[in-house]
Amino acid sequence: MLLLLFITAALQGQSRESLFKTVAETSGWSPADQPIQYDDKNIETIAGKRAATLRRYGFVGATMQSWAGPTAKVRLTIYEMGDAGAAYGFFTLERTAEQLGLTAIAVGGEGFRSGNRVTFWQSNYLVKVEGGQASAVEFARIVAEHILGRSRKPPVSNHLPPENLIQGTDRYIVDEASVGRELGLDVRGLGFDDSVEIATADYQVNEKTAHLVLLMYPTQQVAKKYEDQWASAPNDNPAFRKRVGPLIAIVRGSRDPSLAKSILDGVNYESQVTWDQPRPDVSLRQVILTIFTFIGIALLFTIIVGLSFGGLRVFVKARYRPPGRHGNHPT
Repeated sequence: MLLLLFITAALQGQSRESLFKTVAETSGWSPADQPIQYDDKNIETIAGKRAATLRRYGFVGATMQSWAGPTAKVRLTIYEMGDAGAAYGFFTLERTAEQLGLTAIAVGGEGFRSGNRVTFWQSNYLVKVEGGQASAVEFARIVAEHILGRSRKPPVSNHLPPENLIQGTDRYIVDEASVGRELGLDVRGLGFDDSVEIATADYQVNEKTAHLVLLMYPTQQVAKKYEDQWASAPNDNPAFRKRVGPLIAIVRGSRDPSLAKSILDGVNYESQVTWDQPRPDVSLRQVILTIFTFIGIALLFTIIVGLSFGGLRVFVKARYRPPGRHGNHPT
């Protein structure tokens, strides 16, 4: 029973330290120096001017350490975020900053290589590995294999229509500073004070490109308020805007109504919530965790029932023992 509880607890919690330890014990790679830890107090050291934005994405902490393999050495930096959506948002921020010269690679939830650095996100982690190209990719995949948890994008990002989307252009935005100038939006009127979440991506239809901006608000009423503000703007054109439930979709970067319509037609809040929600990626560790959790609960229930039944029998025997079965027998 104790073993089952230990295994369940170990699988449920994964700190950066435990992740590093697991990689060291199972991969053939080992730490080459002492880890450097970062938290909210010294985040500027590692994030620079983007520290404030990183905080708003949900920064928890980071660890940097050199690792040595059989034939190479790399530098590993792991950012721990509040949840998977925050890690994905930070990843899109990093990808946009290094848009030129990057190559998409299959690692973790999504990854790319830029020069000698590999960056990917998985679960609530963003991971960077710097070293030789082959060794960086190899070690990045090793780290990804040992990260627990599901890699789920934020709900607003799941509503970006997949048709005609230019791969690698999607972004998740949580603050004014991350809104790109190419969108031509007045960030003061987007609703960050009302907890708006924003997803953007570029689309190409018949060799014409445009930006799609999705604004998701907490309720339909809040979305309606901002839709009315858009409608009352002097240069508003309804052909480039659409609202479905708490979601407002806006096409920017094009004056072609037919292009805007082809993009906006793919935005459908209700049908995506019902049918198009992405299937979570369930790892072997998660399957094991679920199995041991149910086994542990079943065993604990069995023990409690057994002890209760045994105690009841002892009580009944002691309370209702027939005469002549205790004390001195009459002569």
